[in-house]
Amino acid sequence: SAVGEEELQNVFLNTKDDNDGALSYDILKHVDLHVVFERVLDRLAAGGVVGIFPEGGSHDRTDLLPLKVGVALIAYSALERDGLNVPIIPVGLSYFRTHRWRGKAIVEYGDPVYLDPSTLKDYKAGGAEKRAVCNDFLGRIRDSMRGVIVASPDYESLQLVHTARRLYQRSGIQGKEKQDLLRRFAAGYKILMDSGDPPPAWIDLQKRITAYRRELRDLGIRDYQVPGLEREIAITERENGEEIITEIRIGYRIVHLL
Repeated sequence: SAVGEEELQNVFLNTKDDNDGALSYDILKHVDLHVVFERVLDRLAAGGVVGIFPEGGSHDRTDLLPLKVGVALIAYSALERDGLNVPIIPVGLSYFRTHRWRGKAIVEYGDPVYLDPSTLKDYKAGGAEKRAVCNDFLGRIRDSMRGVIVASPDYESLQLVHTARRLYQRSGIQGKEKQDLLRRFAAGYKILMDSGDPPPAWIDLQKRITAYRRELRDLGIRDYQVPGLEREIAITERENGEEIITEIRIGYRIVHLL
């Protein structure tokens, strides 16, 4: 729940320190970005590698946040200062079954993105020309990053695409193949929805997948658990001369309990 301003003030006023009765706290010191950039450029010039999160923060959205301009400034500065055209390599992290302990993660690397050296003069010119070339380079980086993640307009759409992929895929498919297939499904979904007039067959399929997901939620199970419901263990025992099936299909048990 949200904490009101008055309540927050009371927390600070009523918190006592063992030394002088005042609340102690630390202030994050100012970070000189010029020094940071110089050290980054030195590392790149020495043949090193620098990891950057160009979104500038963490989130749980289904698409990228707007990219910060820092990565473009670093790339142009390396070209201007050291004549080094730094390769920007997109890295995508995809997680499976995040609700489980030690869930799987896939790390994908895309093709490197390079600056166009001919745009350096526009960067040096500053002003609108500098902004234009930086924004264009950021757009190329954003496109390359989307090539190694699964982008979706919202969470429900992403869940729909995930379910469709799982229903379609064959058994024994590997993680990398799953991710490629999921990305293709997401791209197809976007094309259909952006068309403005999706085919009736797709609308019907979308409704059926949504109903299927709702049924799974009502039963308290997940889609990947469905194949296990078909395994029937016919262990029998005799009691008072009658044959009793001790284990039946889990799906039937769930329905009977409901």
